[in-house]
Amino acid sequence: MNMWKKYGKGNFRVQVGTEDWVFLSDADDIGIMLNHPTELGKPLERNTAFLPFFGNSVSTSEGERWRSTRKLLSPSFLYKTLENRIDVINVNTERLFNIFDDYVDKGSIDMYRYLRPFMFDILCDSLMGVNLNLLDNPDHHYLNASAKVIRIITHNYFSYWRNIRPLFVLTSLYREMMDTIKSLRDTSTEIMAKRRKKLQKIIEDTKIINENVHTEVEKIIEEKDDMCLLDKFILSKSIIGDSLPDEFINEEISLICFTGHYTTTMTVSHTLYCLAKYPEVQKRVYEEQMSVFDNDISRKLTHHDLSEMKYLEAVIKESIRVIPTVTKIGRQLKNDVVLKDGRIIPAGSSVIVFLEAMSVNPKVFSEPEEYNPDRFNNNIHQFAFVPFSAGPRGCIGN
Repeated sequence: MNMWKKYGKGNFRVQVGTEDWVFLSDADDIGIMLNHPTELGKPLERNTAFLPFFGNSVSTSEGERWRSTRKLLSPSFLYKTLENRIDVINVNTERLFNIFDDYVDKGSIDMYRYLRPFMFDILCDSLMGVNLNLLDNPDHHYLNASAKVIRIITHNYFSYWRNIRPLFVLTSLYREMMDTIKSLRDTSTEIMAKRRKKLQKIIEDTKIINENVHTEVEKIIEEKDDMCLLDKFILSKSIIGDSLPDEFINEEISLICFTGHYTTTMTVSHTLYCLAKYPEVQKRVYEEQMSVFDNDISRKLTHHDLSEMKYLEAVIKESIRVIPTVTKIGRQLKNDVVLKDGRIIPAGSSVIVFLEAMSVNPKVFSEPEEYNPDRFNNNIHQFAFVPFSAGPRGCIGN
């Protein structure tokens, strides 16, 4: 950020050893990069840091592996599909509020401690069809392990010596990393086993109704409301007709469980911080909630209610702008890319979509130092706010 300010608050290039890194903070150029039809690869260092944890999952893979996995994932993230999961939110929110009620008149509460298992339970229940009830056990080994992931990945990214495996495996850092990975993978294995057990009963019950259903697995997935994302991984076949390997499924589940609960928890935490910092904004959010619920705060949330929370949505977006959940998105160029002004980023460069800088770029956001949710009720540049990336490789968790 200091370099961005020093060199004119625009795009700039850094040489790191023999490598070129180009940082983009202009919305038009970011649009060119994220919308590029073929330049979809992630930076090599980033992938190297991610691979031990999440393998060749949809986050790091390219080519046919990425395309086929993305195609398999997409239906589970459609609004129509997620509408059917609103009860999961209601059940888990009530559990969370019951915990918060115990703290009334008893001092402060570490909300992050409970928001992480809360978000994990929602994600796991809605996408995996399994609830591990981590909210009842905020010291669960998975939560303790996942709390270390970002720190370890960041150190792996910037510490080149960690790529010298014969040296790295001798260190306590390596042992910590492997213990962390084991906790993540063991939890994914447990989730898969629990869902397979449930899924087998669903299939057996359905066969009783239609004895030919075993020949129409895809039809089961499409028609039954209780089919979830994990079911599709378990029931899908490879191009040669074999079931997907457990290792393949485990990599994808480990990635989705971690990134899904971590990013949403951070976003909610940052939003709550901003609401506490700006009481006038908090007041407007509260008034909107009371209006949506018609002053009946005990009523269960509906999908329509969510669509009515326009100001809250703007507040969440402004909180992401002020405190980006993800500060940078990377691409590794295979070919030259031409920017808006005609300058060329050469093949082989690492391009950094510098979201942290763009969020405070006065050419993109007027008065960026002001916390102003209403800016999102006005027209902004299509690529001024892309916290989930955009284009062909945009984050499916949007």
